Order: sequence, then C-alpha cells, then structure tokens
Amino acid sequence: MVEYMKRQSSYYCDVLIIGGGSAGLVAAIEAHDAGTNVLIISKSKKGDPHTTLARGGINAALGTMDPEDNWIIHAADTLREGEFLADYERVEVLCKNAPDAINELVNWGARFHREKDGRLTQRFFGAHTYRRTVFYEDWTGQEIIRVLMDQINQRKIKIIDNVYITKLLLKSQDDDGDINGKARPLSSSGTLTPEEQVAKEQEAVRGAFGIDIEKKEFVAFECKSLILAAGGYTRVYAVSSSRIFENYGEGIALAYEAGVDLVDMEMVQFHPTGMVWPDKAVGTLATEAIRGEGGILLNSKGERFMKNYDPERMELGPRDVVARANYNEIISGRGTEHGGVWLDVTHLRKEVIQERLTTMYEQFQKLDGIDISKEKMEVGPTAHYSMGGVVVDINCRTTVKGLFAVGEVISQIHGANRLGGNSLLDTIVFGKIAGGEAAKFAKQGITENTKKTEAASQLKSNVYNQKKELDDNNDDYYGGIFVVKQPINFRNEIQELMKQNAGIVREQTRLQNGLKRILDMKDEFYSDKDNIKIKEFEIDDYNNCEDLVLSWQVKSSLIACEAIIRSALIRQESRGAHYRSDFPKLDDEKWKINIYCRKVEKGASAAAAKMVLFKDSVKEIKGPLADFLKSHAKAAHHRTFE
Repeated sequence: MVEYMKRQSSYYCDVLIIGGGSAGLVAAIEAHDAGTNVLIISKSKKGDPHTTLARGGINAALGTMDPEDNWIIHAADTLREGEFLADYERVEVLCKNAPDAINELVNWGARFHREKDGRLTQRFFGAHTYRRTVFYEDWTGQEIIRVLMDQINQRKIKIIDNVYITKLLLKSQDDDGDINGKARPLSSSGTLTPEEQVAKEQEAVRGAFGIDIEKKEFVAFECKSLILAAGGYTRVYAVSSSRIFENYGEGIALAYEAGVDLVDMEMVQFHPTGMVWPDKAVGTLATEAIRGEGGILLNSKGERFMKNYDPERMELGPRDVVARANYNEIISGRGTEHGGVWLDVTHLRKEVIQERLTTMYEQFQKLDGIDISKEKMEVGPTAHYSMGGVVVDINCRTTVKGLFAVGEVISQIHGANRLGGNSLLDTIVFGKIAGGEAAKFAKQGITENTKKTEAASQLKSNVYNQKKELDDNNDDYYGGIFVVKQPINFRNEIQELMKQNAGIVREQTRLQNGLKRILDMKDEFYSDKDNIKIKEFEIDDYNNCEDLVLSWQVKSSLIACEAIIRSALIRQESRGAHYRSDFPKLDDEKWKINIYCRKVEKGASAAAAKMVLFKDSVKEIKGPLADFLKSHAKAAHHRTFE
C-alpha cells in the first residue's frame, strides 16, 4: 500500500480566491487594494480562463449611441429577460454600477471600439431596448482578461494555476483553530431548527485542499476569507460552449458540500447559435454579436423563420425564445444537413465582418473551412450559461462565515434567463464587491496569534493529522478524493443523459427517467469496489492523476445534475430558459418563486447525503424600478412552441 501522500505543499494568505476568470481577478485586485495578502488559485492556465470565450460585449447604459438609455431601463430589460425571477436589488446594483465598471476598464487600458468622434461604440444585443453593449472586435472577454492580468501583474498578486480544489476546509468559530471541522448537519426535514441556525452561523471557512496537477502533489491553503469564483455547470451537457475541461459545477459542489444552499438550478441557458459541424467544433459558440451586427437565421427552406416566433424583434429576441425557435425548426424537419439552422451574414460588407466579427471570421475559416462573408454558417442551440448556483446575499456572502462567491457560480442576478452582455458585467461589478467584503472580513479576523509562519506550519500538521484519523470506511474524506474505474464513461453518460432528458425542452417522464439514472449512477460511483481511495493513490502516476480530475468532474456533475432535474420536476410551468412541453405556459400565480436545494447529511459520506428542496417567493420589486415597470408595462414576450 502506498503511503497516504508523496508530497504536500502548504500556503497561507488573508484572502484566497478559487478561480482565475474575470470575477476572481477583479475580486483579487479589490482585496489587494484594501490592504490584504491575496492568493489566486485556478485549474486553468494563467490568463486563459473561461472568460476569454466571452465574445460579444459588456453592457452599460452609457447612452453614447442612444442618449435615452439609463440604468433603470437596463435593469427593466434584465428583469424582463429573466422573467422576474431575479432579485431586483441585485439587478439595481448591477445596472447602477455598470458605467463605472466600464470607465475603470477603460482607465486600465481596455481598447473598446470607438466611433470616429471618440465615443465608445455600443451595439444591440437580444432583448435590449437600446444599444448598450460595449465591445472589442468580437473577443471582448479576452481583452478584459488582458487588462485585468496587467493590473494583477502590476500588483504582484500571486497566481497558482493547474490546481484542482477538492474540498473547502471549515471550522466552528468557537473551536481552537483546528481546520478539521465539517459543515454541521441540518434536520431531517431540511429546515433549520433555531439551534441549528445558531450552529450554522458559527461555521467558518478556514482554507481549501486540492491537487497541483502539474507538480503532482497535494496542496493545502489556509486563509482568513475565501472567494469562490469557479464558474458554472453547463459542461454537464453533451453540447456546450464551454471547453472540455471546465464548468462541471465544481464550485457549486464545493459550496454545497460545505453546507451552502443552491437556488434556481433548473435555469440553464441554451445559446441559440453554437456550431454543429464539424464534430470537433460542436457546441463552439457563434457569438450573439453576429446577430447584433445584422446576421439573420434561415431554415433549410431558406425561410427567415424568426418572424413566426418573435415578429417584432426577430433574431434579436430573448435568447430562450431564439434558442427554442432554432430547436423547433430542427426537430420539425426544417434543419440543415448536420442538424442545425443557417446563420447568414453574407449580405454584410466583408470589411464590416472582418472588423466587427474578426474572431468569428477566423473561427469558421479554421474549423469549418468556410468564408462567412460568402457562405452561411450552420448553428444550433448549445448549453451556455448557468443562471442557477450558490446562494449569497447582496454582498456575495454565503451562510458560512468568511466564504464568499461571485460570477457564474452564484445565482439570483439574471433570473430565469440572462440578458446577453450582462455576464461580463456581473463579474466586474460583483467581483469588486466580493473582493472588498472578503478583505474586510479577513482584516477583522487577523490577530496576533495567527502569524503567517505559524499558521502555515499548523495547517500542514492539521491536514496530516486529519488524514491519519480518518476511518477506512469514510468515503468522504478530503472531499471524497478517490479515483473510479474509467471515469470518462461516467462523464460521457451524464452528458448524454442530460442532453436527452433535461435539455432545451423538458417533460415529466424524461425528467423522472433522468433523475432515476442520475441517482443510480451516484450509487455506482460511490460503491464501486474498484474505486481507489486516496491513501492508495499514487499521485506521481500521471494517468491516475488525470483520472482523479475526471472523477471529481463526475462527482461535481452528479450534484449539479440532481439539482437541475429535481428543480425542473418541481417547476410545473415554462419560464425563461426552463421550458416544460407538458406545462408550456408561464404561471406567475403559482410559480413566481425560487427553488432551493439543500444538503441534509444522513451519514459520514457524500453518498449518504440527501438533497431536499424548498420554495420561497421572489422578493417584491419596490422603489423607482417598480414605478418604471408599472408605467412601461409590456406584453409578456414568453412564447409557446406547441
């Protein structure tokens, strides 16, 4: 039997950030500027997070093109697009702070497109009342990462990449500082008793544990506060705009395992236009900027079919409407040879395409071998964005003391459907808030008896002792690190299952079948006699190391998928991205509610934990935003596809 670990490194910081995308980077800059020692850890390579795939732009009601625009109209568009499921106060924060967010990026050197007179150019995105999307060609996300990385480097903020975090380390605030504490169990009913609420509020994050994939060693981190900025969960679907190594719900799983609730998990946005050909490119995003610049959608008969689904806004309708329209054309036999629809910009001047859609021009030329100025693109819906996620308050705080979350890992900002261009904005605005709040918490917790050198030494000792004391039958130690036999088979089956049973159109029987199989797979995953537990795990073996990451992707996916399907079964209506063919109407009277998922521990292992769900009413909109919505009421843009 191999000794429990070959090597381990330990780190200490005031604020630990898990995730190197725009949300994590902005949080790091803000926390650093507030006077704390910051460390960023990321599983992707430095400077190459998922944010770089955000092409089309970032929103702000600047009024450079349409002076009538303002934050209230932006907020109203956001709430309408989300079918009024979002927390209006967070939407207000998002939209009020948008201009300052853009200006700060510009001051840091962002090269957003400008008009000849120097004004920032703004273009239309779907479901926007006015032009408010600022952009740099069609790789805005990459430009923002370039700017943020420059600020990170100027501040000498340390980033450790190729680290896969498998567990958040918790303690009770009344203990002696040992990091062995676990999230306290909730009552069997899934609700908190007064005693449990007090206990839950005493829980605090102490650090994180994981694996350095490049060095092939275990790593432990101790911190005063921790920010989860680890992305979403759209890679649980077979066709996704995320890259193969990202967005399996790892951040959501970390928070859930630590006892934090999830909310709105059924709300998964399918972007209308992902590539459908060739096989190696399936799911790769064809940015909304293409339609923003005048691209049109055609079926195999050459018909501009959006006139049948949203005649007023056509291709610039809400993403859920356009995605279902594409889906409906395809399953009705009016799709292309490779199971898509046509996206056409051949009527635009080539110079405009090459200037405004540079990346798309190159992408289709490289992957599909076509010149989009002369030939149409084949596209179809692709899983793109997670509106659901970790429950936080308006300051990005979770119920675990010192644990914050930001970016796609959290919920209640976008509601049932995200307005295009709001995702990058979300990361910048709330990243700043999360960084400031985490720094404030960390500074409050720094005392004379927590010197860095002593803490790092104590951390290593505690982690080692924790491992030695664990019973062989406890499958959940170290966040359940173990390697299953052929984890790629688990992952592939999950992705196909979600595509078939909980995709863009849902109904009860398929959802029930999907849930049954997910629960069966959960049992298989944890009970397989061929599982290699951590103390038998040879970390220097690269293949095992790769399988460990795949195994953790499966574990995270199982949590995310169970939450998606259970929530989708409960919501017996169609709202935003959640479409039930057996309940095709929106029902505000019964379903203007948020659905929460909570972990109830039934035993020592993750396999024994039970997921319970409960509902709560959406917060009533008040103030100037409520007055505006009442005076500018619009007919619901929800569409049915019967």
